[in-house]
Amino acid sequence: MEADRLRSELDQVTAELEGARLEYASLGAKIAGLEARRAALSRAVPGTVEHGIFGSADLPAKYRTEDIVEVLTAVGTDMTIKQVIAALHESGRAAETYDNVGADLAYLAEEGRIARVRRGVYAPLRQPQADPERIAVTLTQGNLNNNHIYLSGHLDFCPEDAIGAANKQGKLGRPLTLHFEGLPGTADTDIAPDKKIFRLRDWHWHEFFKQHDLHAGDQVAIERISAYEYRVVPLPRAA
Repeated sequence: MEADRLRSELDQVTAELEGARLEYASLGAKIAGLEARRAALSRAVPGTVEHGIFGSADLPAKYRTEDIVEVLTAVGTDMTIKQVIAALHESGRAAETYDNVGADLAYLAEEGRIARVRRGVYAPLRQPQADPERIAVTLTQGNLNNNHIYLSGHLDFCPEDAIGAANKQGKLGRPLTLHFEGLPGTADTDIAPDKKIFRLRDWHWHEFFKQHDLHAGDQVAIERISAYEYRVVPLPRAA
């Protein structure tokens, strides 16, 4: 009898918790929508300064929803909520929480700006690759901070044997030679399969980003010269 009572109480609490989570997600989506609407109206009214809820200009330079879309687009593959949060933390948004990001992801999926793969897993909207000899990668702040670019969704652009072990202690992949536009010489690297990036994370990327004044949201192209040789070039910003 005691077990039945506890099981009944557990079912009730579980149902209430699920309802509370749905209510929270709905509220978060509503807040995100109102923030976006306020931002649009503020931009439309001359001389208007966007203020936070306490009367100061305490809103971030970009809305969290924009950064989430940017992260998903750059990674180019399915991501769990925790993976999105980790990418946001890497890009400098260290205070983001599971509940806030989860609500924003639900809102973005409902608005058709991203795709919901299954519960707790989201993906960018797929765009066809126009040129088989070139891929375009959108930069995130995390890329700029940590000297790399994401190759997720593009691993088949490079030879399979260029993908090495997850860490340097394991077997490295066959080297790829990279030519960075504007920098002297070349750099050799393989691909790290866990992070889906070129393993090379040294001054080449830092200087490349700096020389071409690249920011989060800008795009970089990887152009195939030969099977194991590639050119890295910045793409013009959209007008």
